[in-house]
Amino acid sequence: MSVDHDLGTKRPASTPVDYRRTFGWPVHWQNGSLNFVIGAGIGAVAVPRARAEQVLENLARQGCRGPALSVPTKHGSVVIFLVEADILGSDAEFLPRDVRVLTAGTSVPLPGTHGPADLARWLVAPNPQQRWLPSLTAVLAAIRSAGRYR
Repeated sequence: MSVDHDLGTKRPASTPVDYRRTFGWPVHWQNGSLNFVIGAGIGAVAVPRARAEQVLENLARQGCRGPALSVPTKHGSVVIFLVEADILGSDAEFLPRDVRVLTAGTSVPLPGTHGPADLARWLVAPNPQQRWLPSLTAVLAAIRSAGRYR
């Protein structure tokens, strides 16, 4: 029995990347779109698009660049940084107000499903040769550093 059958959803015939098989990410199909599910040691941080460029530069400088995608929301575009959840949420209390550490169970749309809800796009695509995710600690440090220089 396949995951698609268990969920009662139909997977499109062609998906560019099998995120579950290639990266071990928890994903599910919902309304014809593929979603990443936060949990099981994998987390995500949502940063407003205006702040994200400096965060991406800081992560690249630290050698911690990992998958990041742009997702439109009703409050404007945000960048979602996928992370290894290595600390408790209480460490996120000193972040800028517009930055959120997403909670377990949150679904994040993934690009490339070619469905009507395919509005997300990779800014830094995941790399099958570099399957690790940056730590939440490293991403939060890059966010805090970006906030100091604005």
